[in-house]
Amino acid sequence: MAADTAPAPTAATGQLVPLRTKDEVRASLETHTVYVVEIPARFANAVKDAIQDAAPDFKAAEISHLRRVVQFKYLPAHLQKQFYPPARLQRGICSNGDDEPSPASLFIPLPSSDDESCTKGENTVRFFLLCPTRCFKPAELVAILRKNPPFSVMNVYPKLLYVTVPALAPTSAEQANQWSEQYWPIAYKNTNPYGPHPSLVARNTVEIEPESNRWLALASTAAAEISQLGVGEKVGCVVVDRTRGTSEVIAVAGDCRWRSPLGDAEAHTGPGNVMAHCVQRAIAMVAKKRLRMAGTNPTLLDRSLFCDVPLTEVEKAPYDKDNIPANGYLCVDLDIYLTHEPCVMCSMAILHSRFKRCIFSKRMPLTGGMTADTAGTATNPGKGLQHGIFWRPSELNWKFLAWESPGNADSDASIADTVHV
Repeated sequence: MAADTAPAPTAATGQLVPLRTKDEVRASLETHTVYVVEIPARFANAVKDAIQDAAPDFKAAEISHLRRVVQFKYLPAHLQKQFYPPARLQRGICSNGDDEPSPASLFIPLPSSDDESCTKGENTVRFFLLCPTRCFKPAELVAILRKNPPFSVMNVYPKLLYVTVPALAPTSAEQANQWSEQYWPIAYKNTNPYGPHPSLVARNTVEIEPESNRWLALASTAAAEISQLGVGEKVGCVVVDRTRGTSEVIAVAGDCRWRSPLGDAEAHTGPGNVMAHCVQRAIAMVAKKRLRMAGTNPTLLDRSLFCDVPLTEVEKAPYDKDNIPANGYLCVDLDIYLTHEPCVMCSMAILHSRFKRCIFSKRMPLTGGMTADTAGTATNPGKGLQHGIFWRPSELNWKFLAWESPGNADSDASIADTVHV
């Protein structure tokens, strides 16, 4: 079989799902409680300044993803009911200029609907998000508010409200909309502070999705052929170069952990040769091809801890092609497709080899190093590693885009979640 052809998977959808980074997962899960108080709109700046003066260490930027001043009608439904039960709402008398009643607030009487100040919204009640509850004890905050307008000039006692909100900014418009209904109105900026920009992910998805079935099927073929030899698990990978206008298969490798130094199949005990996982073999093949293109004597490249000599026809065809520059650096600008999520060791090998993109079919929640949002399995709940190694720029010196393709999970059911691949 030619290295760049493969039968189309019968049950594959070809849909790629971008992996969430570790920080994106944290942003989705982390919440805290904030103080909210109702005030006439014209006093919002005075209240904001009073809070900032009393808590200079509090940075407003940490709640910049939250709407600071919100009309009643924009509150989530559960907060509307919590703040103003239906019986109390009936006492509202100001239309805000849009025929929607305002709640009867602590600031009574509210101006009538034909009052010019009401139409302008100056005295319309707003709900002001003050700060996280960690900044003040309730009594301290009430004392601060009572010393400042509107409470100091209207002789009204502040009623603190408590709201649970996301601690970090949303990573997509969809998430912002969801949080606005679930927690508090969100201000979304068209960016992603915790991972690759949405437009970058979208562009790359469009670029590689039409071919993903093909390369994942080829990886499955490599896995099946090497497994038939009895020298490895039924897992495989394909390295593809798309930098020259068309896709070129640079390397194809199956797992080879059970192959002895003499080439025989060993007893399947222990982890086997961990340096002969399919990822390690593929990376070594790429390196050997570069050395060969640079004129290194091929006989010096035949023996390796990585078992990087091609063993099957599907491995040999791309290995024998001189289709990679000799002067390239590691695996920069190359993509890698895998039948399974790589283990932590292989995930780090992919990162240190500077791959551009990684796509795999089946998650391995108990051993995989790529995913950050998996929580284990039905039999091992809460045991997921959640490393998210592909995108941790504050800790690691490289990052790349990563997807899973669940519809392409054409992998042997005997590969348990506990197997490191």
